[in-house]
Amino acid sequence: MTERTALVVGLAYPPSWDQRAADVIERDIAALRAVDSRVNVVRCPPGATTLAALARLDILVGLRLPPDVPRAAPRLRWVQAIGAGVGHLLPADLDACGIRLSTASGVNAVPVAEFAFARVLGHFKRFAELDRAQREHRWTPYYGEPLAGRTLGVLGLGAIGTEVAVRARAFGMRVSAMRRSAGRPAPHADTLYGPDGLRSMLAECDAVVAALPETPQTVDMMDKAAFAAMPAGAFFCNVGRGSCVVEEAMVEALRSGRLGGAAIDVARLEPLPAASPLWHAPNLAISAHSASAAGAHFAGVFRLLRENLVRYLAGEALINEVYTTIGY
Repeated sequence: MTERTALVVGLAYPPSWDQRAADVIERDIAALRAVDSRVNVVRCPPGATTLAALARLDILVGLRLPPDVPRAAPRLRWVQAIGAGVGHLLPADLDACGIRLSTASGVNAVPVAEFAFARVLGHFKRFAELDRAQREHRWTPYYGEPLAGRTLGVLGLGAIGTEVAVRARAFGMRVSAMRRSAGRPAPHADTLYGPDGLRSMLAECDAVVAALPETPQTVDMMDKAAFAAMPAGAFFCNVGRGSCVVEEAMVEALRSGRLGGAAIDVARLEPLPAASPLWHAPNLAISAHSASAAGAHFAGVFRLLRENLVRYLAGEALINEVYTTIGY
């Protein structure tokens, strides 16, 4: 196989991100090479990447792109993102460069949904107070509330949102969901709203989980008016994108008691600065973008990559291919 005929796939992310056993990773790479004799998989992680290495790539698998894509990677024709969010890649104007873009949406939906639902469950069962009493050696009972019969709101009924809804209904909750296309069936939601029904949906929810992509329509969606629409004492959890929340409004809602509690796995600025007021907001649980499961994530990424590679070589539509006009 010569350089001229090779289809070079570059794994352009830090190897430390994929914490699976080396032999498991090598099996996944071998499976990619087995798709077609022309496929050549190379590692070009950030920091070690040179312009010469990028110039060889036909396909880039990663999270970032060089500033000047046409100059740095003139052969590049497809970017397979290893994350669900690609808002930071859209300004690169890949369409104009003839470069296709696909996301890894859904590869880790179950672990993220489990994490989000654990936050909801922990709030209503008062785990934080029980843990605090144990640390302080206090035999103080804190009685939780049942989830059954309550309403969970799901913002964004994609892969993660759907898995959240499945778990909520297994606990006997009613599910009210909002998504961009409200006309399509949603078997796991009892009530479905479009974006124009956001505040009506929020008003009926005891807890809300946001699992939204970043688009012009979702930025700042959870603002002061949105939090005010929620019932007093409701719970809010965000495992989607930090940009959907006006953080000052969320902090104000927590301090006023409008929100009984909240949990965020994402923030508008990551890493979250040490001086951020979010650290001191009452009844706010913060995790560092870690709702996913690293091993399961990369296993899913490679399964998706192999399927999309087959599709790419056949000239077919890619799974999770991004339509830049709507941002996902």
